Parts: sequence; C-alpha cells; structure tokens
Amino acid sequence: MPPHTVVCLEDDLDLARLIELTVRAWPATVYLAHDGIRGLDLIRAQKPDVILLDLGLPGLNGWEICAAVKNDPDLCDIPIIVLTAVPIEIQERSALSQVFDYLVKPFSLGHLRTALEPVLRPAS
Repeated sequence: MPPHTVVCLEDDLDLARLIELTVRAWPATVYLAHDGIRGLDLIRAQKPDVILLDLGLPGLNGWEICAAVKNDPDLCDIPIIVLTAVPIEIQERSALSQVFDYLVKPFSLGHLRTALEPVLRPAS
C-alpha cells in the first residue's frame, strides 16, 4: 500500500481523474468524491495526509468542508489545498489562513506537484 493518502474533492470528473493520476506518482492512494457530503465522509473515514478541495462542490461547498475539518480535533491538522476557478473574494481571504495552499484553475500539473511536495515528500 502506498505510504500516503489523499482525498480529492472535485466535481469536474476529468480534472479529478487527472489529479488522481498525478498524485499516484508519489506513490499515494487517492480517494475521489464529486460532492461535498460524500467528500466529508471520505475525509472522516480516511484521515488523509492532505485534502485537495474544490470550493464549488454540490451538497456542501468547499468553505463548509474546510470549516468542518478545521473544527474537528481529529481532522484539524490535515493540510488542505484549495482548488478554485473563482477569484477569492476579499471576505473569504481570511479563510485562506486556514488552508495550506491554494491553486487557481486552470493550474498546471507542475503547480499541483509543487503544492503537494511539502506534504507528500518521502521522509528522510
């Protein structure tokens, strides 16, 4: 079994699959969810090393999931990398202090790898 676990919450199925293929190169086990409710269930079940979180999810949006994770003592230390196509509004910028990093879509796979590197690099 790969040493890392990643939960990716992304409602664009093609992008989710591309992210999955990219992350597996670490190696890592990747769990995908395309809506916020299923995604939060996956996060709670898997307690991943990192969460890739689209903000525009159906069910629960990314900000709601971020708040649920950060308010849960069992999950609050999991790094969150936000994925968004929508510019971050000024009132939401304070919420960004709760996340490890964020990528604006469309992002390159190189940018994704760079964002994940500090979390998924092999232990020395």
